[in-house]
Amino acid sequence: MGAPWMGASSLGTPVNAQSWADIGSYSSLLRRAGTQTLVAKDCPPGLFGAFHTGRNVLLLCSNNLENDPAHVWTVLAHESAHVMQHCQQGPLLPDHLIGSALAQIAKQSLSSFQELRLYHQSQRRDEIEARLVQGLPMAEVKALFRGFCGDRLRRLAPKSSAAAGLGDG
Repeated sequence: MGAPWMGASSLGTPVNAQSWADIGSYSSLLRRAGTQTLVAKDCPPGLFGAFHTGRNVLLLCSNNLENDPAHVWTVLAHESAHVMQHCQQGPLLPDHLIGSALAQIAKQSLSSFQELRLYHQSQRRDEIEARLVQGLPMAEVKALFRGFCGDRLRRLAPKSSAAAGLGDG
């Protein structure tokens, strides 16, 4: 079984969220799967976001992010890849596609590719997958999330609408 999303992005397709509504829509999808999205104003310099597996919380660092939905989307997509890895309880890509993933990342962003060297070997694969996801169009990221975390979406769907609306905005 392969990964149908590998390299599926076509040139010229908008990669980033175009509005804050897009960001809110995707954050709502994450919430429906049980992942809370928090915004912090006091992150260490250089930290744009993080995913805490134990708490199932995705963090966006507003003090380090540009006030631009495209930039915020890149970080949100990256961190949501870690949520997908959590749902999958392991890697998103089969081993034989990691080399192709690295080539795709280098093509999308040389700086993103070079940043991989900053991570410990034990984190590198997760970061390769996250950087690959952050370069995909929003529709593909949403489809991947539904694919990898769909069980959580179905399992958590019966929640009351009052509880589901908390934190939207």
